[in-house]
Amino acid sequence: MSSSPTRPSVERIRRATHVDEAIVLMSRASHDSQLCKRLLEGHRRVLEAYGIKNLSSFRTDWFRRDDVWIIAVLTPDGERVLAGARLQPGLVANDFPLHQAVGHVDPNVGTFLEQIISEKAYELNALWNSIELAGMGLGSEFLIQVAMAAMPLLEARHLVALTSPVTRRWRKRHGWKLRSDLGEDGYFVYPKQSLRATVEHYMHPDFEGEVDPVVRELMKSVRERPEDVTTHVHGPKGQLTIRLNLTV
Repeated sequence: MSSSPTRPSVERIRRATHVDEAIVLMSRASHDSQLCKRLLEGHRRVLEAYGIKNLSSFRTDWFRRDDVWIIAVLTPDGERVLAGARLQPGLVANDFPLHQAVGHVDPNVGTFLEQIISEKAYELNALWNSIELAGMGLGSEFLIQVAMAAMPLLEARHLVALTSPVTRRWRKRHGWKLRSDLGEDGYFVYPKQSLRATVEHYMHPDFEGEVDPVVRELMKSVRERPEDVTTHVHGPKGQLTIRLNLTV
């Protein structure tokens, strides 16, 4: 999902521009190559601030793919991209960025992916958020929820992700499972020596009963009206109004 190792500094948060409303869009990557480029640049910029300069998800070969879905968080005027993620399927194991990242370490990663491809599997990757959203209640957790809500709309059964310490703290609340059979009890050294990544797995509808009821309610609302949901999140810096538009 994400590889940001630490929280942003207090000084960087203080200098960030205040945001009180955001638009969350989901569409095919092929529909807007410029937005794909902006998402990639935002992801790279965030991680380079932490000394991470090379990830498997930095590739650009997905920009014009009809089967790749992007999730973008924008300011209401569309001028700034505040956060993003993408859902990427594959025909073979090495089509998945997580396999490109750690598949050479453990061949069981490829075996696992090959087993679920036929049931329509997507990898949630390139997950990031900007400093403007720090303290506003919209971070990686909300983008994970949007991806999960979209699963039945995409007729998907599996979501997988290569996660960092920041993103995997949401595992229990969202019903995801650590694949402890992969790597060293589920852990891989990635993307650099000081960090540990894990392969996480979510199945729809199998694991939905383990999802927090509040999250399930949001997912239900999105599925019923994917192009017209308004919700609010709260953080230490105030309330953020979110308008969702999933063109699925």
